[in-house]
Amino acid sequence: MTKCLVCSCNKTMPISEQTLGQPVYQALCRHQVGDFLQALETPDDVIVACTQEKPLFQALAQEKPQVAATGLRFFNIRETAGWSDQASSAVPKIKALMAHASLPVADPVPAVSYTSQGRLLIVGPASLVSQAMSAAALFEGLVPTGLVTELDAPLPTSRARPVLTGELVGLTGFLGQFKARWAQRNPIDLEICTRCGACQQACPEQAITVDFQIDLNRCKSSRDCVKACDVVGAIQFDRLNDEREEDFDLILDFGAAPSFAQPDPPKGYSHVSPAQGQAQAMQALAQLAAQVGEFEKPKFFKYEQRLCAHGRNGKVGCSACIDVCSTLAIGSVFADGRGRVEVNPNLCMGCGACTTVCPSGAMRYAYPSADRIALEMRTLLKAYTQAGGKAASLLLYGETQELGGAWEMLESYGRLAQQKRAPGLPAHVLPLSLHHVASVGLEVWLAALCYGAAEVTILLTGREAAQYQQALETQVSVGREMLRLLGLNPDALRLVTIQEAQDLGAVWPAKSLRSVSVIEPAGFALGDDKRTALETCLDYLIRKGQPQAERADLPAGLPVGSPIGGLNLNADRCTLCMSCVGACPEGALKDGGDRPLLAFIERNCVQCGLCVKTCPESALSLDPRLAPLEDRREAVTIHESTPFCCIRCGRPFATKEALRAMLLRIGSHPAFQGEAAKRLEMCGDCRVVDMVEKEL
Repeated sequence: MTKCLVCSCNKTMPISEQTLGQPVYQALCRHQVGDFLQALETPDDVIVACTQEKPLFQALAQEKPQVAATGLRFFNIRETAGWSDQASSAVPKIKALMAHASLPVADPVPAVSYTSQGRLLIVGPASLVSQAMSAAALFEGLVPTGLVTELDAPLPTSRARPVLTGELVGLTGFLGQFKARWAQRNPIDLEICTRCGACQQACPEQAITVDFQIDLNRCKSSRDCVKACDVVGAIQFDRLNDEREEDFDLILDFGAAPSFAQPDPPKGYSHVSPAQGQAQAMQALAQLAAQVGEFEKPKFFKYEQRLCAHGRNGKVGCSACIDVCSTLAIGSVFADGRGRVEVNPNLCMGCGACTTVCPSGAMRYAYPSADRIALEMRTLLKAYTQAGGKAASLLLYGETQELGGAWEMLESYGRLAQQKRAPGLPAHVLPLSLHHVASVGLEVWLAALCYGAAEVTILLTGREAAQYQQALETQVSVGREMLRLLGLNPDALRLVTIQEAQDLGAVWPAKSLRSVSVIEPAGFALGDDKRTALETCLDYLIRKGQPQAERADLPAGLPVGSPIGGLNLNADRCTLCMSCVGACPEGALKDGGDRPLLAFIERNCVQCGLCVKTCPESALSLDPRLAPLEDRREAVTIHESTPFCCIRCGRPFATKEALRAMLLRIGSHPAFQGEAAKRLEMCGDCRVVDMVEKEL
């Protein structure tokens, strides 16, 4: 059971107990806080419709001696519903948000752990490294090492913390497990050097600087410095360009360009360009200091290799997950000709884009699952409709709390509405946060329409990695074309990019209510099988959708990138060698057993292209399209041939097309000239017998 506490925030939201059907507080965080504390004494989950004072409520719960409540959660109605020029008609939305917040917490997923002891490598010019080394002392837990790549200022003479010189040539890893590799660029090893100055006194060219580094342009190779440092052994000219490697937990990089090229670098790495200044460096140090200790994060994905269409016979088919990953967490692995992908869970940031673009469902999002998100959508839409809401617009956005993120933008828009500087979110717009906006795709969006949403809006902020934006654009274009072919409104699926909060008003212009897409809302669960989920949604939209235009004749083409489609076959080229059958990882292509035919099950095809790449005759091409569902489920013969029988024993051994191809390829070989040409029309056994007979 759950107990939901709703507050009107000092009467700034026009909601009443009568319209909501339950108590509505005016100042739950102030003089009515006793009611909150009393609610904690019940064994129910306590859900507070306020995120503004979440820290206060949490602190009060921790200080309370006896708390019987099994859980304490928070959700927002102020910025998303109550602060709007349509707040008076937003009760159905508020009830929907309450129902959604009352759902049980999603099942936990396995955790990925990090351990960081604070070993910090600071890389960059001497001026910035020296400042950052001093500033790092202000943060507990940081143990800095400096790697100076440019002598633009004196090096620190103190040996309190190690300072190295060289050129960073390699950096890999993640929080707690970074591996840095750098090349020595000076004969003096500052880790060994005692700064005694004997080398400076001995050098006839005065080539050794105050930083105890040798100016190689002035050095004349007298090597007097080596003799002077013989006991200490800090100077070795043969160490130039040697590489060293060491492990670190954290990296602060002052390089002109980041050492990690991917849009989302690993956790524990921070890049501050030299132009950003000391303030940015202090902020980066503070963030890195917060990453000292032991941490866990969810393992965001599940991978089933048996469903993966990555590679066969040494050829790469689908690489969608690898191409879209902004952290380079996904790599390709081949063994015995079969390809699979491998994900480093420590590098994975949980965007879920890999699961969105995966056509087979081999990669599935787990935090939460698509089925859980479908449950949340059904709950929102059902509660909204039952409370009298009309033509719901489902808004999907990323829940990140970072500055400039979607949630920060929605909060800002709500505050603008409270100040009468913006209209606020319309009463028919139901916001649903996702861990990342790219974590759900086509089957989830279409499911929302099946559950009764009039439209689905996916909100981007422009801060997402370019490959995420492109992937979502492709998925949306496929979905919109599917809707158009079914006679439904393609504008029911929208991808919008808003960079400023005040621009949100243009997303839902006045009188933007749309007609409902389905006759009655569906109640089916989405399940874990992506292909089945997509087909279930399409089937429901065909049966229960409300067409606004004439439905297209199927099959009809879909944009490139569609996860469903057929195959085009050039019968003049195909020899029925069945290479494509062996290459297909999904069982979409079947041979005819004893009969020379090729069959195709369109439902199984994920458009990976392995069959196209494998075909030795270039007889196949992909055909992204939407076909009638009943046709997609049936095995259809796409090519059949007459068997060719051996002219000697009469046993069928090839097709006419295969024999023709063989004649073209090896007919000019000396072994098959003159009368011997007839051997090409014999089976393998008879060919050998004929060759032996002719030699005797």
